[in-house]
Amino acid sequence: MGQTVDTGTDKLIADIEGAVGRIVFNNPERHNAITTDMFAALAAVVDAYEQDPEIRVVVISGAGDRAFASGADIGSLDSARGPSSDPSPDDARTSRGPAALGRLTKPLIAAVNGYCLGGGLLVALHADLLVATDRSQFGIPAARLGVGYPIEGVEQLVDRVGDANAARILMTGDRISAEEAARMDLAHSVVPADELDHEVGKLCSRLVANAPLTLRAVKLSIAAATGRGDRQEALNAISDCWASEDFAEGRAAFAEHRDPRFQGR
Repeated sequence: MGQTVDTGTDKLIADIEGAVGRIVFNNPERHNAITTDMFAALAAVVDAYEQDPEIRVVVISGAGDRAFASGADIGSLDSARGPSSDPSPDDARTSRGPAALGRLTKPLIAAVNGYCLGGGLLVALHADLLVATDRSQFGIPAARLGVGYPIEGVEQLVDRVGDANAARILMTGDRISAEEAARMDLAHSVVPADELDHEVGKLCSRLVANAPLTLRAVKLSIAAATGRGDRQEALNAISDCWASEDFAEGRAAFAEHRDPRFQGR
C-alpha cells in the first residue's frame, strides 16, 4: 500500500509507492479538466517529489479510462488574465501550473489514456517518456477558443514534433491519433489500454534500477541541448556522476557480473 500525499484537493491524487511518486488528475466527470486548484496542487506535489531523495521516478496520469486531461477547466479560469506579454525572468520557473514540471530533475513518465488536449498536452509535453494507449487522442484547441497558447508550450511542442507538425496541431485544432502521435515522436510508445499499467510499471522498474545521478545528468543535459536548461548545471551534474559512489558501485558490479545497487550519491 502506497503512502498518500495530501494535495489539498480531491481533484488531484498523489501517492508514493516505493521509489515511484504518482500524480493523478481526478476530475473524471469532466474528462479530468484541470482547475486552478489542481494546477496549484500539481506544483506543490512536484516540488515535494523533487526534494524527496527516496523518489526516483514520477508518473502522471488521469483517473478513469476516458482522459488523461482534456485541458484547463475554462469555467474555473479567469478569462481576463493570460500570460504576460513581458514576463519576468522568474515567471516560468514559479508557475503554479504545468511549468512547475520543468523544475523536476527526476524522470517523468506520462501514462496517457483517452483525451490529452490543450493544457493536458502542455502537461504531457514535460514528460521525458510518454506511453499512450491505442485509444488516446491528442490536440490543442486554442484556435477554436480564441486563446493564445503559452509560448513555453509552443517551444516544447516544436522541440518534440518539429515546426510543421506544431503548426498543424496549433492552427487546425484537430485531434490526432496515438499512432500518428507516435510517428511525430509526441508519444514514445503505444500499447493496448489494458496493458498501460503493466507497460508503465516495467518502465518504472527499469528507471528505478538505473543510477539516479546519471538520469538527472541526462535530463539536465537534454534540457540544455534544446535551449530550455542551463549548460553549466548540466556540466556540474555530469561531473557529480564521475565523482559519485554510484560510479564506483557500477564499476564493481560490472566486474563482479552482478546487478548494481545504486544509492544516488
